[in-house]
Amino acid sequence: MVSILSFAGDAFQIIGLSLMCSLSLAAHRRIPAGTSTPVAFRAGQVMVRAPKLPALWLFPVLVLAFGLWTKMESLAPDMNTNTAIIWFGVRATVAPLVALAHMSQVRQALAALDREGSL
Repeated sequence: MVSILSFAGDAFQIIGLSLMCSLSLAAHRRIPAGTSTPVAFRAGQVMVRAPKLPALWLFPVLVLAFGLWTKMESLAPDMNTNTAIIWFGVRATVAPLVALAHMSQVRQALAALDREGSL
C-alpha cells in the first residue's frame, strides 16, 4: 500500500512538472535573447525583472528538488499507511498548485512583454 501511494504521488508530480517544463520551454523559445523577463507583478504592473533563463526555469527546478525530497520522505523505511496517505495528500495537492502558479506567472510575463512589444 505504501509503495502504491508513493507511485501515485509520483504521477501527480510528473504531470505537474511536465506541464511546467513544456510551458517554460515554449516561453523560452518565444522570448528573444537578452530580454529581461518580468517575474513579479502588483496590480498588473511589472515590479521585478530577471534574465530569461532563471525567470523561466528556477521555479521548475525548485519544484523538482521539493518533489525529490517528498519522494524520499514517502519511501522512508519506517513508513506506515497513515503517514503514506498524508504524504500522498501533500504531493497530490502541492503538484497542481505549483503548476498553476507557474502557469499564471509565465502567462503574465508573456502578456507584459507583448504589451511592451518585446515579443
